[in-house]
Amino acid sequence: MRLQLSLGLSLALVLGAGLGASAQELPAAHLVLTPSMPLPRDGTYIANDKLAFVLDHYGNQVRLRFLDNDEVFYLSSEPASLGGRVLKYDTGDTALQVTGWGGLTLYTMQAKGGLPAESNDADQSVEPAPVGPKEVKAFAAKLAQDLSASEDFAVGFAADWDNLAKIDELRALGCDAMRNVTYALKELADSGRRALISDRIHIIRVIQGPKPAVTMQKGILTVTVAPQLGLSARPSSLAIVQVLRASF
Repeated sequence: MRLQLSLGLSLALVLGAGLGASAQELPAAHLVLTPSMPLPRDGTYIANDKLAFVLDHYGNQVRLRFLDNDEVFYLSSEPASLGGRVLKYDTGDTALQVTGWGGLTLYTMQAKGGLPAESNDADQSVEPAPVGPKEVKAFAAKLAQDLSASEDFAVGFAADWDNLAKIDELRALGCDAMRNVTYALKELADSGRRALISDRIHIIRVIQGPKPAVTMQKGILTVTVAPQLGLSARPSSLAIVQVLRASF
């Protein structure tokens, strides 16, 4: 009996030591399985061998900029199956689908079925060149001249120029809003609505408000920005196109 108890106690001690060692190893094993980078990875990508874009993470959003223009899209992110992510424009439309192992598919207005994208070694910044306090009016005038030259639109920009010059966050959002409107109007003109825009839009007004918005009334297109909500708080060109299509 004493021999059996001794053997049983020895076996219990050995098993306990083994279990304790395994318990100590669990955190290390868990760390190995934890993803080391958020998805999608920051960097430059090529879709369809010609459409280049750059991504990075900003707070809880992913930023996307196509390299052929200066608009920055702030994408919301939702979990998908098998550890993937679905990223969406501010219109709610899908911009990117990311697999759990990093595969990427890009969606645009022209490629609604999706285009596979591959990482590229080019080093590009998501952010376009900033507009200085003394450059705001010239920036707006250049956008208006561009619309006149390329689309024959006679439109002007209106804003609180003094506040835009004084407040960095407001200036960044205001310039983004003016730029995004310009891209939206060009997109609509290319879709065959040039005459409607020319007849109905005469002034583009940028104002500050509680949340981003776009309204159209009596020839004035008003774009609202909300600097208190961060640098994403302005409508994208896609959101502006959506509102204008509904109003025509």
